[in-house]
Amino acid sequence: MIEAVLFDMDGTLIEFNYDLGSARMIGIARLLEMGVDRRVLSESKPIAINIEDAVEFMRRKGFSEDELKDLRRKVYEAVEAVELKAAEKPVVRSGVSELLSWLKEREVKTAVCTNNCKKAVEIVLETTGLKKFFNDVFTRNDVDRLKPFPDLILKACEKLGVHPWKTVHVGDSPIDIEAAVKAGVKAIGMVSSLGSAERLRDAGAEMVVLNPYELWELLSAWV
Repeated sequence: MIEAVLFDMDGTLIEFNYDLGSARMIGIARLLEMGVDRRVLSESKPIAINIEDAVEFMRRKGFSEDELKDLRRKVYEAVEAVELKAAEKPVVRSGVSELLSWLKEREVKTAVCTNNCKKAVEIVLETTGLKKFFNDVFTRNDVDRLKPFPDLILKACEKLGVHPWKTVHVGDSPIDIEAAVKAGVKAIGMVSSLGSAERLRDAGAEMVVLNPYELWELLSAWV
């Protein structure tokens, strides 16, 4: 039996409409302004990885931990406009509301676990009416290191009072899967425009589903 299901937001609960390319370029530009060597950064890496690589680079240059926290904050503030733009017209993936209602009826704890800022997530959940289904919401405002690091998922498990090995994390990108594997939870991939089944499996997904209906069928055996 599982105790909780954690969901990524963009591409998993709602259709992916986030301008990832722009966000990465904005993040890189901000890091360069703060003195990070261009060779440390790459457009092909997730923002969270670029930031943590930059943190290590600046730590070696003598930055204090408070200064490194400030570096993270400034980069995420720079990309917030892209996140808020994506939150303006969210489209819920077909089957999500029914799945969440079913989990709630069975008293399985659920939470959103996303790298997005809290403000954008609250807009999406209020606009779509999904907020009522979740026990809690975890965003980048809750931890320093984001997915693909496990911190966000472990924070969610701790706050919800559930065991990682009895928890499922569902996400549509390789960084979701990598974070879930590192956190010791069941890593389930959901195919979207961002993550193909092959990429999700290569990242370590225990199982891959095409949509929320297939996820519902899969969870039926565990609830």
